[in-house]
Amino acid sequence: MSVEKDLEGVEYNLVDQDSSKIAFPEDFSGKVMLVGYVYTHCPDICPMITYNMRDVQQELGQHEDFMLVSVSFDPTRDTPTVLSNYANSYSINQNNWRLLTGDKDEVDSLLEELEIATVKTPTRFTEDNTPIYFIDHTDRVSLIDREGRVRNSYLGSELSSEEVIQDLEKLLNET
Repeated sequence: MSVEKDLEGVEYNLVDQDSSKIAFPEDFSGKVMLVGYVYTHCPDICPMITYNMRDVQQELGQHEDFMLVSVSFDPTRDTPTVLSNYANSYSINQNNWRLLTGDKDEVDSLLEELEIATVKTPTRFTEDNTPIYFIDHTDRVSLIDREGRVRNSYLGSELSSEEVIQDLEKLLNET
């Protein structure tokens, strides 16, 4: 697998579903990561991405050098509490899965670095003034090696856990 993008020297200050500060990708250095890009109000692709990533996690089992990461590109609504509830609603094993959010500019900068495009639809409001909008986005999951290099990308909604696990095992066996 060739290197698609090197994240060496870049750092994004985010928070996870437990409100812990995360320097991405530095805090996961030494781990192989499967990174998905989602938002919790997504009606279609994001649930498929989350289920597909969960299938990979369940099939691969608990490997100490493997992390799953979901980056929300809707930081306005996806607070750490919302991400924690999302993880629980999908029965995600959070031992090696972090759901990240943060300052909008920081998240947007990370998405730009990883070439994830998002387009927000016009906002409508409910009677109690709750905003309703959707976000069209790139359907991608990235495989990032121990050194923070993107080594492969997959269609998140059509993720083949068999293919991903083969690629993960190659990277996990690299020294």
